Amino acid sequence: MGAAIRGKIIEQKSKKPIEEAVITLTITGMTRLVDIAQVTNDVGAFFWNDLTPGKYDILIIAEGYANRKISILLNTNEEQKILIEL
Repeated sequence: MGAAIRGKIIEQKSKKPIEEAVITLTITGMTRLVDIAQVTNDVGAFFWNDLTPGKYDILIIAEGYANRKISILLNTNEEQKILIEL
């Protein structure tokens, strides 16, 4: 079983979920673009599974908010849960 990332994007002040934010996952250090993108659901959630352990960059783009980029390190069989505030 590979690693997984489970996350949620919320508005910083109101703590309300942000729907339809575009989330792009990129393996850090790749010389060519190998991105996995998705859109948050109605509760601001997203999920990736069966990922290869390693370092990833996550780019969040949501209308009306500044873009945000974070890095995450995944170990074998690990599921990381992240909460991102915009």
